[in-house]
Amino acid sequence: MPASATQEFDRLPGLPLTKTTRNGLVQFFHFGSTRYTTPQGLILDVGEITLALNCPWQLQQPGGDAIRHSEVYIRKREAGLPSPVWDWKVPGSSYRDQRLLQLVKRMPALVVKRVEEAAYYGFTIYFTDHSTLTVSPDPQEPAEEYWQLFSNTGDGLKVGAGRDGYLR
Repeated sequence: MPASATQEFDRLPGLPLTKTTRNGLVQFFHFGSTRYTTPQGLILDVGEITLALNCPWQLQQPGGDAIRHSEVYIRKREAGLPSPVWDWKVPGSSYRDQRLLQLVKRMPALVVKRVEEAAYYGFTIYFTDHSTLTVSPDPQEPAEEYWQLFSNTGDGLKVGAGRDGYLR
């Protein structure tokens, strides 16, 4: 098992953050863009490379504002009276979803400058605008998979980390 994922992360510099999506607690950050055709023939616009996070993370922006993984449990801000029924599991319903959508729509786009690995399979992605995405798996909460970095272009790029180390 390799001791790091440096080689795979070296594919990110120069790619813009183009999209964010979510499934439950797992947050997907899409870098670059490509099209993917599902086995059913549906064509999806996705990132050339996607980072799936299932552990604590924080996106720190210049000026001090931060978007945190825990904001998925906060209802998005809306004008008027909020709906009496709210389910954080519905993509687009949380404050985190709302803030990430605003961030991705912002111009100029966030472009990856470099990636530095950290302790316990964590890492920080540095962007050209001085924003940082810090991924910090919690050793007190072991999981089968904390994160995964994969390509949607069919070139075989796939690496992740979990309680048992790096996964390929």
